[in-house]
Amino acid sequence: MWSRICGGRDRRFVAGFTPARRLLMRTSPDPLTQTDLQKWGDEGWLLLRDAVPADVIQRLRDLCAGVVDTIIDGLADAGVVEDKRSALPFETRLAVVAGRHANRYGRSWRNEIAAPAVYDLHHAERLARAIGQICASDVIGHPVFNARPKLPGQQLTVVPWHQDSGYFGQESADSLIPTAWIPLVPVDASNGCIQVVPGSHRMGIVDHRTEEREGRFLEVDPVLSDGAEVVTCPMDVGDALLFHNLTLHRSTAHTGSETIRWAIDIRYLRDGDHPGAIYWPDPDFKWVIRSDDEHVTPLADWLEQWQ
Repeated sequence: MWSRICGGRDRRFVAGFTPARRLLMRTSPDPLTQTDLQKWGDEGWLLLRDAVPADVIQRLRDLCAGVVDTIIDGLADAGVVEDKRSALPFETRLAVVAGRHANRYGRSWRNEIAAPAVYDLHHAERLARAIGQICASDVIGHPVFNARPKLPGQQLTVVPWHQDSGYFGQESADSLIPTAWIPLVPVDASNGCIQVVPGSHRMGIVDHRTEEREGRFLEVDPVLSDGAEVVTCPMDVGDALLFHNLTLHRSTAHTGSETIRWAIDIRYLRDGDHPGAIYWPDPDFKWVIRSDDEHVTPLADWLEQWQ
């Protein structure tokens, strides 16, 4: 295995989107260049800088902080913790107050964060337009998203090498289901950033097995990553790491301080492709995010899928 660190900040920043600026955004330059799209085709991943506006990031942080409030309130009501430490910052509070008990709340959250901020994240203009370029179709939302708090020294949230299609099943073999992995705090190799194996999406779906470690994630045979080039992806808040559903990737262990590595991963779907083995509660539901021909799915309709 040999490695490199992705870098070189090509800042093609687009200011925050509002409905009144829709026409302006349609005529502004595309987020991805032909070189970017060639890299996507060759390597199965891209790092899109400044993909998500700061106000959307803050709403996501507030959303996760609300879940932390609920967790700590429950522990306090049960007499497990005495001091809620409400003044502690978002980056540390869960670890400091409830770190010993955090595993009982799982390795990721979905229903807990099914709220307008997540809907708006999928619709972030620069991100959604980049996905439209990658898919060369209308932009369709996928039902899988996760908030992932990775605490220092926590084995539960160390994710091994896998493909997302390992979870989606053989039905997704020919589908394009791009993931956008978005940190809510700065990330690097010390606190659990993502690593990818460039070009691994060309292998097709490979066999996965359940790991024996605490997280019980799916993993691939180590022979598939041994000797391969590995790219480590440090990122800033607002960046998005985009990768193919067949690209091998993992998150590193959190070996840093008490600061939690907060991130959220979301997925899109090329229009007309099979979403894999994970479906909306309503099998006829289609989440249209960007389209020249179809109506964009309203927030209320999306929220109904999570009630």
